[in-house]
Amino acid sequence: MCSINGLILFEKERDNTELHGIEERLRALIVRAEDRGRDSYGIVSFENDNSVRIVKETGSPSKSLNEKSRLITANTKVVISNNRAEPTTEFVYEKLDTDIQPLGSEIFVSHNGTIANDNELQKRYNLTRHSKIDTSILPPLLDHLWSSDRRIEVLVEVLREVVGSFALAIVDRWKPDHLYLACNYKPIYMEYDYNHEVMFFTSLEDYFGNKSLFDSNPTKQLKPYSVLSINTSREQRECELLPEHTKNKRKALAVCSGGLDSTIAAKVADKEGYDITLLHFKYRHRAESKEEQAVQRVSKALACELIVVDTDLFRDAIGSSNLVSKTLEVNRQNEGKSGAEFASEWVPARNLIFLSIAVGIAESKGYDFIILGNNLEESGSYPDNEMIFINKLNEVLPYATNLGKKVSILMPLGNLVKHEIVKTGLEVGAPIHLTWSCYEGGDNPCNSCGPDFMRRHAFRINKVIDPIADDLNNTFWEGCEKFPQPIPLSQDSR
Repeated sequence: MCSINGLILFEKERDNTELHGIEERLRALIVRAEDRGRDSYGIVSFENDNSVRIVKETGSPSKSLNEKSRLITANTKVVISNNRAEPTTEFVYEKLDTDIQPLGSEIFVSHNGTIANDNELQKRYNLTRHSKIDTSILPPLLDHLWSSDRRIEVLVEVLREVVGSFALAIVDRWKPDHLYLACNYKPIYMEYDYNHEVMFFTSLEDYFGNKSLFDSNPTKQLKPYSVLSINTSREQRECELLPEHTKNKRKALAVCSGGLDSTIAAKVADKEGYDITLLHFKYRHRAESKEEQAVQRVSKALACELIVVDTDLFRDAIGSSNLVSKTLEVNRQNEGKSGAEFASEWVPARNLIFLSIAVGIAESKGYDFIILGNNLEESGSYPDNEMIFINKLNEVLPYATNLGKKVSILMPLGNLVKHEIVKTGLEVGAPIHLTWSCYEGGDNPCNSCGPDFMRRHAFRINKVIDPIADDLNNTFWEGCEKFPQPIPLSQDSR
């Protein structure tokens, strides 16, 4: 439980004033990062002549780090540091330098996280370590298994043997111009300073300090489950940490209401080769019975499994929505076009809750992807249909699932409006004729709620009659063709 921090100085001539300014930024970064650890801190500077300068102290840097400890000279290539919060299971009362990170003598490591199999690794490879803290296994492990040329591919294989959480900064004193950063779900942020040709890194973006709108220095997070190699010549390579076989799996859980969008999204994913299972939520809304009938038929048409989650949560605990209320009516003041442009029938946090449950099921049952039918059209009135919602949620998921459990949310229709969605559904042969979009649960669509309005007009724009329309003689459908004859379902599937 720590913060890892540091920098790499890219090739550039610098005078003492510039070096002093860089050092001041580094000191400020290390002091802010004590937010994640105040039991001890250490700083290792790697010089061009393979020498190292080391500062190690108990307590926090805000109290003892001072100008007397020179961190950067004209020969400095890389600096790594660590602010440590000692876990209860590893607390050391009388700390030696060998108990304070960064650890090592040739390969130095700064580690944030917890290693669960350090004792097993020590026995397996007959390693010698100089502290009981779990991080102390990493320098001898790397020295034993990492090849002399320090290839990133070999480092990836070594780190795959480590069980636990980690963000790592690694430097070999004999290659002081190379920095290796690696993480699973523990974060690492990087900031590149254009003016001074230096890259800082730390565990939380806030530690870089407040940035104005006009700051030119870009900040980037190292992708979870990845390893980065970067040198002072600005050459870099990045590798994924998860084994290759997990990337090739295509099992997907498609959240499906039985409506137009989610059904077409599932079919698009099916056409793209994903192994689809539908996930349907019964949450005591007005059209629950019609949607359940629809999704059962859709699952048979797509020849895929169906998981149904039955919950009273939205009606009994959350409430505040006409769609789940026992007494409130659907708001007809916002019918038709108005109802399509304003979320008058909003169910609080529905997609967030649905997706949280879907992620839990996916992690538990081995699905790699979740398919959602969110789209550009409905993002105008429903914030949880906006693409940024899914993008941000995907950023969070590596920190919401267990080690090595990678789940991603896909949005095949995220950039489409309703008439494009219908066109897509027609092109891929989605079972649109089996879907239900209406807020009401009657025998026929009400033709006045927002979803019905958008659906009908989307079909008319495509000059195709909605297959569930009950007003075929209406002039609304003039000039439209009949819906393509669908493949009939077997009698027992109806």
